[in-house]
Amino acid sequence: MPGTSDREGIREAWDIYKKHTLSTSIINEMVIRDNELTFVTQEHGEIPVTENYGYGLYYHDCRYLSGFLIRLMDTPPTRVLSSDEKGFRSTLMVTNPEMKDCTGTTVPKETLLGTIATVIPGCIRQSHTIRNFNTFPVSLNLTFEFDADFADMFTIRGIYPPTAAKVLPVRYDGKSLYFSYEGEDKLCRNTIITFEPSPTRVKEKVCTFELKIAPHDLQTVNVEISVKEIRPGQEPERPVKNPDQRMNQIMRSYVATLECCDYIPTSNNIFNSILSRSLADLKMMRMSLKGHEFHSAGVPWYDALFGRDSIISALQILPLEAGLAKSTLLVNAKYQSNRLDDWRDQEPGKMLHELRLGELANLNLIPQTPYYGTVDATPLFLILLIEYVNWTGDIELVKQLEGNVDQALKWIDIYANTEGNGFTYYAVKSPLGIYNHGWKDSPDSISRSDGTLAKQPIAVAEVQGYVYMAKRGLAPLLRQLGRKSDASRLEKEAGELKERFNRHFWMKDRKFFAQALDAEGVCDVISSNPAQCLWTGIIDQKYVKYLVDRIFRNDMFTEWGIRTLSSKERRYNPLGYHNGTVWPHDNSIITMGLRKYGFINEMSLLFTGMYEASRAFEGYRLPECFAGLARSEYGIPVKYPVACSPQAWASGTIPFMLTACLGIAPDALNNRLIINKPHLPSWLDNVQFNNVKVGNTLTDLNFRRMEEDTLVNVSKKSGDINVLIEY
Repeated sequence: MPGTSDREGIREAWDIYKKHTLSTSIINEMVIRDNELTFVTQEHGEIPVTENYGYGLYYHDCRYLSGFLIRLMDTPPTRVLSSDEKGFRSTLMVTNPEMKDCTGTTVPKETLLGTIATVIPGCIRQSHTIRNFNTFPVSLNLTFEFDADFADMFTIRGIYPPTAAKVLPVRYDGKSLYFSYEGEDKLCRNTIITFEPSPTRVKEKVCTFELKIAPHDLQTVNVEISVKEIRPGQEPERPVKNPDQRMNQIMRSYVATLECCDYIPTSNNIFNSILSRSLADLKMMRMSLKGHEFHSAGVPWYDALFGRDSIISALQILPLEAGLAKSTLLVNAKYQSNRLDDWRDQEPGKMLHELRLGELANLNLIPQTPYYGTVDATPLFLILLIEYVNWTGDIELVKQLEGNVDQALKWIDIYANTEGNGFTYYAVKSPLGIYNHGWKDSPDSISRSDGTLAKQPIAVAEVQGYVYMAKRGLAPLLRQLGRKSDASRLEKEAGELKERFNRHFWMKDRKFFAQALDAEGVCDVISSNPAQCLWTGIIDQKYVKYLVDRIFRNDMFTEWGIRTLSSKERRYNPLGYHNGTVWPHDNSIITMGLRKYGFINEMSLLFTGMYEASRAFEGYRLPECFAGLARSEYGIPVKYPVACSPQAWASGTIPFMLTACLGIAPDALNNRLIINKPHLPSWLDNVQFNNVKVGNTLTDLNFRRMEEDTLVNVSKKSGDINVLIEY
């Protein structure tokens, strides 16, 4: 860890570096991914040879391919079609402009058709096929240009300067092209590019194939790009050992995902496609650590284990995949802190924020090893456990994680209660830590109506709700373990927290809840933070209507969704990361809260907005966030230039909102499945939800809209679960 005397110098260096190197737009990227290997290209399949883009081939927070250009006779081909909707496979079709071939013959435009098929079974496998639709033979040069800068993700994002290590000269052995990098962390990283057939000629990073294609014939060039890490004295580490075997596994897993979509057929084919895309993206975002699977947060910037993101995305699809929730709980439990360490903002009992595996992390130049600068991952961990048990009745997992639960509660009550008033606060201690520790973690995301920024320690509204929800929900689980006095204590503490929250966060003059409390008082902006509190149940009934009415005014509701910050606030910016954009996951949590408080029409309005936003995005994929511009003014959702897409909790938005509208509430410990006031929006006439698993029983439910009402029929049931339908 750098010494305290270095802190100001480090901060200054960071500020200078970030001003010059922030990555530019990655709009319309194509993404395919498998476990820890991610391939991000422009929509025409290329990676521009420049430092200021986030495109590349990534593994363990390192960019193994930073340039990839394809040329026909030194000319870029014209894109006809591109698709990455399968997640593990992309397809690109290109054609030619008018050009001269190697013999000087004019080749009319759009008479050559190229197909680039890419799969990612732990490596990149591409098949480049060119068909000649002319009546004469064509001789042409197909050229590939590659580059590999081996940049750390934190360097690409402009957060930390590159190390002094150098990329070694590229070499070609007659079959493969080798890029190598000897890092300061003593790891040797390699990118190996192999061709079939071999190139006609190779000049440094440029490989050229001379192709002679007869009329109505075709030629194919196969390219494989693999990566490996070599530690001194150890076997090389690759994403997978057997790509063919891995390809078969991927195919089987995606078939299972499609079958999962078959469990929820609806009357709306577009919605079916949106739901299918959401689940396929969540499948693609899976990775594993310490033997446990979870969702990576987002591609390309956050392709790693994030406590908050992995937990929320697991919550969003609990009705479909409870096993992933269990695995997510176990991997987060393994990284729960057991000590104090200011460098990592680490305290006993706290759940991690982020774990990185790249060169800068290995050198301990960044604190993400893991970093614990999150105030919400700990209560969210407890909430996921509660909801998991509601669905499964798996009290054995509660017993297994009992020590983790106790330590998490201790962190909330002692280390996060810095002001001694019962609220959960945060304050950064690490010299390279994140200033804000809630989900809105950009430096300017918590503010006052006069535009000034919050001063630490800070207690954001939604986290108080998470703690309330966690303590209330844990009480019955502790009773199952025989800990009756602890259960009663948690219920008492939750009740006191609710009273205290409504007293201190409610702003009488604005008839809304504060975004946060800080060292100087109340952060009085109108924001989406307190709207998430609806999900947790912490809002007093007497204030709920004020809150709901306020978030649906024009300054907060864009007709696509709820903004993060009111357009009337001084710091509002429709393209500000947390200061005016619309975040799908934020809206999904608000939607579930509207359901809990009985605001069915408003719930349906948000669901409809996100459904229609999904229809407008390429491939029906909701991004991490999008601009907070009103639908009435622009007609389509405006993209945020560097949004992760896919982002796990954005992909979980539509499934979570659907669950909210169906009103499904499991109670496995009491052998009940409650359907409370189901409501289908006007664009969804019928939903068949098959194999709803609560405990060990499966139930098929049919939801049917009849004018303004939604009726439910239990079409099939295995086991003796009690299905209670409340209209």
